[in-house]
Amino acid sequence: MQDTLTALAEHHGDGDNFRQLMKDTAAKRFDEGFWKTWESWIAPVLGEPAQIADFGSGPAILLQNLRDRYPDAHLIGVECAPWMLEVENSHYELIEHDLHEADLPIADNSLDAITAIFVLHELKQPIEFLKSIHRCLKSGGRSLIVDWVRAPLELYLANQISDDIFTTANSHAELSNLFTHFTEHNRYSREDVAWMLQQIGFKVLENVPLQQGRFGRWIVEKD
Repeated sequence: MQDTLTALAEHHGDGDNFRQLMKDTAAKRFDEGFWKTWESWIAPVLGEPAQIADFGSGPAILLQNLRDRYPDAHLIGVECAPWMLEVENSHYELIEHDLHEADLPIADNSLDAITAIFVLHELKQPIEFLKSIHRCLKSGGRSLIVDWVRAPLELYLANQISDDIFTTANSHAELSNLFTHFTEHNRYSREDVAWMLQQIGFKVLENVPLQQGRFGRWIVEKD
């Protein structure tokens, strides 16, 4: 787990500041479009009570929203970053786990739905993570995945920084940080992700671009 924590610390910078950023920007991630997708694809497969997990749950904003919608649900958050784990979690189960590793302590075939929102790009290899989603879902269970996908550098930079980096003086650290994030956020194309999901054994129900193609969204089902 230490390698993952080191990589996350380098990627996120100050943990407390990043946790607050995640809270401040949560409304953009879990907006009207997100919940419309949820109602169309995920809500129909939920049992009574619903069994839902959020892999890479961060400060648990989505879990808190789900608690409001499903007060009787069994909710599970999976997170490894200690700066994210320092949240009040009396209304859901929180598992400290590195999603690179296979031994996630959730029972086989036990969950109706799993979300993974901007997690995939953080992983140096996503196979064990995707296998864990497949193993933990019930037959007919679904996963909602959203993440960065490969996009042209010009489009990426236009949405990350307002200055023209070719004419504005930027420090070495600023430029290094910008291009390091570009590399991390552009690991896979949408089709790469869909292909991996199919190889794991999922039926891909939806594979669509978001935000001018900078992000992708996938809905998958375990047959």
